[in-house]
Amino acid sequence: MKARLVFQKKEVYTDGSLTEIRIWQVRKSAAFPTGVKYVFYFISPPPECLVILGYDNHYGKGHHRHAQGREMPVMTSSVNALLQRFRREVAEHLRAWGIALKGTS
Repeated sequence: MKARLVFQKKEVYTDGSLTEIRIWQVRKSAAFPTGVKYVFYFISPPPECLVILGYDNHYGKGHHRHAQGREMPVMTSSVNALLQRFRREVAEHLRAWGIALKGTS
């Protein structure tokens, strides 16, 4: 089974920072026991465009988090739970920078 992209969303904020979320359905295996592969990234505004925060489960590493230039394993009950955690953390960063999120004040 070839990886099938099932969800993709890119959001650019007023300062130029962005989030990108991609989720694929893949064959269940030891590397991907749930049959899901994902990447969630929050990138700083240009010109730096650095990874501020990221989560992924690429082959050989399992669920892990990227933050402050470090990579660390993450325990999660589901990809959806991890996506919600990612969204909360991004919202915290944006609020700290004074950037209003859509639908909030």
